Parts: sequence; structure tokens; C-alpha cells
Amino acid sequence: MSSPGSPPLPVLAVLTGDIIGSTKLSIERMGHTRSLVEKVAREFRPRAPRAVCGVPEFFRGDSWQLLLREPRWALRVALTIRALLIAEIAVATRLSIGVGGADFIDPRRVSLSTGEAFTLSGRALDAMTGYFDLSGALPERAGALARWFPATLHVCSGLVRPWTRRQAEIISFALLPDSPTHEQIARLLRPPVAKQTVSESLAGADWRSLNEAIRAFEETDWSALLAVPARGRKA
Repeated sequence: MSSPGSPPLPVLAVLTGDIIGSTKLSIERMGHTRSLVEKVAREFRPRAPRAVCGVPEFFRGDSWQLLLREPRWALRVALTIRALLIAEIAVATRLSIGVGGADFIDPRRVSLSTGEAFTLSGRALDAMTGYFDLSGALPERAGALARWFPATLHVCSGLVRPWTRRQAEIISFALLPDSPTHEQIARLLRPPVAKQTVSESLAGADWRSLNEAIRAFEETDWSALLAVPARGRKA
């Protein structure tokens, strides 16, 4: 046990996912899937240098896990992974977010890490029904929010499921942390399109509603809400 004066354990977010229909994917397509998940983590790191811990790890063939030191980014990263997979190779992934403490972290092999956030994320994925592709879990000390958290993610799942590949591509740019304008997104696309095309695609994808959930997620002080008492730390 730690001494009474020890600081509380950090609050982390763990993203755990598996690829839908992976048995039907070729080796090449599965490899591309892994590359895209890694690409999201790699390109997100410069925008939030402390957020991503290590690299995404694939295990059991079609399952993957990513650790974030800053939980507020978890929903944005999760949706970016979903959007990029749909846009580039028309592949979907189920995904769960667990937020909580951790007992041991192995940055080289995230799946070997242990603790609350990892357990919550894994269990939420295992419990996910076919009605949703996105879920999550918080520890019981979160109170009523522990019920609201998965419910909010289920609503986000419903907004994401109807995306076309074009909508997913445009949203993958809208999800950039620096919040590009519709005009900037139009110029980033290849080939570039009219601003109105971007606006119409985002409206059709319910981006405004989804963005409200992302903003609420990022404005939540997860460390204060889910602080892990020092007395719970192992020596």
C-alpha cells in the first residue's frame, strides 16, 4: 500500500475494439485496417502530445486496444477511428471506452496492462449487443453518470451507423482537434469540393448533434470526477 500522503492514481481512458466481419477480410485488407488505427494515434499525437500512450496494439487477430493519458480526448479519437475506417476501406469496428484508474501500464504492449480502466473497457465491449457499435463504462463511484455514460455513447453509435463513405471522410476532417471550418475542410478534400457540399454532408451525418456530445466529453474534468484514492494503490 502507498503512504497516506501519496497522490491519487491518474485517471486514464482505454479504447478497446474489434473489427466487424473480420473473417471476411483479406490479409491485405486486415493489414490496412491495422495501419489506419495506428495512423489515427500517430497523427493525433502532435495535436495532444501527452494524450496517446504507446501505440495501438492488435491481439487475437481482429481486436485492438489504445490507451489515452487524457480521457477527454477518448470520444474524438474513437470517432476518428470509426470515420477513417469507413471512409478509406468501408470497414467498421465495434469500440468501447473505459475511463478509470490503472494498476500497471505496459506502453509497449497495452493489452498486458491492468487496472480499472482496462477492465471496464473490455467488459463493455464483451457486453455490447448488436444494436450498438459504440459503448463504454465508468466505475460505480461516478454515481448517476455511470448510467448516462454508456447511454450517451449508444446515441452516438446510432448517429454514426448511417454514415456513407463520403460523410465519414468529411467528418474525419471535422474531428481534427483544431476544428477546421467548412471552407477549410472543402480545401482539404481530394479533389477539393465546394463549401456547400461539406455543409450538406455534415448536416446529413448529424454532425451538429454529435459535436455537442464531443464538446461535453472534452469539457468534463474526468480526473476530478473519477479520482482514485491513494489508499487503493498497490505498493
